[in-house]
Amino acid sequence: MTALRFVLFVLLPLSLVACPLVDDDGDDGRNDLDVISSDERPSKRTEVIAVADPATDKMLMFGGNEGAIVNQIPLATYLGETWLFEVGVGWRAIAASEAPHARGRYGAVFDPNQGRALLFGGRWRPEGQSGDYTTFGDLWEFDFATETWAELDDGSGDGPDARYYPQAAWSVEDNALYIMGGLTNEDPLIFERNLDLWRWTDGDGWEEVDTSGDAPSMRGFYGTTYDPIRDRMILFGGQPGDFQSLAFNDLFELDLSSGEWDELHSGGVDAPFTRMHSHLQYDVERDRLLLFGGHTDIGDENDLWEFPADRDSWELIAAHDTFTGERFGCLGNPTEVPADYVDIDQDAPERRQKAFVAQLYDSLWVFGGTHSECSDHLDDMWRYDLEEQSWTELIEARTGESCARRGDACECLCL
Repeated sequence: MTALRFVLFVLLPLSLVACPLVDDDGDDGRNDLDVISSDERPSKRTEVIAVADPATDKMLMFGGNEGAIVNQIPLATYLGETWLFEVGVGWRAIAASEAPHARGRYGAVFDPNQGRALLFGGRWRPEGQSGDYTTFGDLWEFDFATETWAELDDGSGDGPDARYYPQAAWSVEDNALYIMGGLTNEDPLIFERNLDLWRWTDGDGWEEVDTSGDAPSMRGFYGTTYDPIRDRMILFGGQPGDFQSLAFNDLFELDLSSGEWDELHSGGVDAPFTRMHSHLQYDVERDRLLLFGGHTDIGDENDLWEFPADRDSWELIAAHDTFTGERFGCLGNPTEVPADYVDIDQDAPERRQKAFVAQLYDSLWVFGGTHSECSDHLDDMWRYDLEEQSWTELIEARTGESCARRGDACECLCL
């Protein structure tokens, strides 16, 4: 694909441009970003989405799944908690009188015009039970100023089918919420994949939007983000939905103004390794896509990549753990992971998927997620400084890390 180079001047809402904290002495306050004064912290969890509000220095996390992973089989313990992470303070639980039902695998996004998070969909199942899940098609808003929830749509009308892993974007061009794709099955053994596109506004409610062009093949478990400069949703990777085929590592854009799909990169060896559940963010200041971690075909990752808008190529921008080529098997268990499965980079966070990842104050903020090789979830907090290109651990993990990363001597990677 030939790159089209041009100069583009765009006026963005101030809430989309993160300005560094300023101290009384006039410096940029960069050290204040790493201060944690709160003793509160969430339990380990996965299947969460982060929503950041630059105006209040807050990042929202709702719900998630803290269920154990037993014999490589994840169990569900869904949460209905509301947490805020405040820059320079730390975590704080919100005692909401009204809130969404407990769930994970929802979609959520920030509306800069009204200073609110919008949360759609997800799934839930009672703790300790097997069988079908309950999927949601309701829409909620969280007001960052009042720290309260309100239901906007109960999902019973002519909107999107109830689903989990819906992808959400707020269009700054037409001030509307867009929901794309997700999975609509309640049976966990049957995957009903979708790439449909829906638009929602406060005044008009839901409207399905026709799409065309060079769309990705049908799939699930992809990562997406929104590029406000070009009013487009960007999609990376995913998996066909059978947990047997290899995952994808191609890259697509969906123009929200026209509904037109286009392939940006075909993948292959010149791209991040094939994966599911990658975490995407758009760095407006440097006009580039960022990709962190996710679950590859050989294990979880903690790599960080960029895909600048002015060129059609990926570049690795941060050091990470590297796979050694060792096969599974440890202590007589063929599914246990050996200690030398990866060479660990101690300056990087643990490898993970389905984590809380946000962008604020020219930094990436990472909390929790699943570390599948350790069959556990994480509860740590990290910040990656996009200017200094370095990781800082803000809150140490109590669970989910490999032995070497937590300083223990073990025969296997995690035990």
